[in-house]
Amino acid sequence: MLLDKATIMAHRCFGDFCILEIRSEMASIARPGQFVMIRVSSSYDPLLRRPFSIFQKNGDKISIFYKIVGRGTKIMSFWKEGKVIDIMGPLGRGFSILNKKPVLLVAGGMGIAPLGFLASTLIKKGCNFYVIWGMKQKMDDELIKIISKIVKNLIIYTEDGGIGKTGLATDGLKWALREKRPDFIYACGPFPMLRAISYIAKGEDIPLEVCLESQMACGVGACLGCVVKGRLGLLKVCEQGPVFDARDIIWT
Repeated sequence: MLLDKATIMAHRCFGDFCILEIRSEMASIARPGQFVMIRVSSSYDPLLRRPFSIFQKNGDKISIFYKIVGRGTKIMSFWKEGKVIDIMGPLGRGFSILNKKPVLLVAGGMGIAPLGFLASTLIKKGCNFYVIWGMKQKMDDELIKIISKIVKNLIIYTEDGGIGKTGLATDGLKWALREKRPDFIYACGPFPMLRAISYIAKGEDIPLEVCLESQMACGVGACLGCVVKGRLGLLKVCEQGPVFDARDIIWT
């Protein structure tokens, strides 16, 4: 883990969604599934850092894909190229990179953020994979084009049918099981979606790793604010995760 003063290299927002690229020493040690904690203000308001999955790594730069949802991310949305920010990371346990093929990645909403880095890593490994991305409604066309270039083999599902296939990410999973049965599944998204996927994967006897979304105050396991129930007791998402074997989580 590093504490770094990182420089913003590029920052673009598309409505409520933004891609922030920063130059940081931590790029050299970052792994897919890990995250960073960013201080959004030099004052004590807001006080706590915000956690963000690493969306992409390119040389000495990492990218963050985030949604404007509160005061902290609203402040971030005004940051300009050249600004120096306080960042801590990379944190947490990342995905297992296995030589299995074919592989399926399933994202719900902003769950696509950690899977971008994973997808680019799988490409370098020569792994045969495809990605199901479920969202409520269509995002900005330019943003979709940018993400499609980063996250290869992307199949989009929208609840309102605004783009791609109509349905949920779990509908995409069921389609994939019929058409392109994977040997391994990675997933990230809302807890109810991951719970549904875990039941499906268990029934199909397919190994599954999940990246849990959670509110984090410290990012290093000290505050116990992000715990979930596991088979062997409480699990700290920030320290023992955010990536877990789905069998280690109690989903009820």
